[in-house]
Amino acid sequence: MALGVCSGLAVASPDGGDRAILLVLPGVAETRPWVPDGPAQLAEGQDLFALINGGAELFLRYGFERAAVQSYSLGGGRHIQVEVYLMRTPDGATEVFARKVGPGDLPITIGDSGVRGEYYIIFRQGRFLVTVAAGDTNADAKTAVLRIARAVETRIPATRP
Repeated sequence: MALGVCSGLAVASPDGGDRAILLVLPGVAETRPWVPDGPAQLAEGQDLFALINGGAELFLRYGFERAAVQSYSLGGGRHIQVEVYLMRTPDGATEVFARKVGPGDLPITIGDSGVRGEYYIIFRQGRFLVTVAAGDTNADAKTAVLRIARAVETRIPATRP
């Protein structure tokens, strides 16, 4: 379920207009021992095509505003990727979520709606759609995916901007 990240995109600037979406990404204390693998990558509007491999049309059709993608790594080339998408409306996030959920996904209590696959969690909360995916199915990676997804969930503003 993880989407490929292209290099060469704008890197997150903590002082820019991207600040709000960056605050949704978990902090180092919440992801430890997984550590950020470089700065977050950001996209707004049509720039989403450069951020993800395929699927941008779906997000744009339902009111995509901006996204932040952060990769986390652990020794041995292991990684977890967090993708946070902010839509114009909660209905837009609901529509994209409905189309991203697969038949083998299991419901999980997270956000307004969530599912868990073999190596990932997808959930929506208000205007946000979040994917947290591991590069492997080891038990510790699955545990970290859940912990990181819960950290993102708690960081999404209750007022849902």
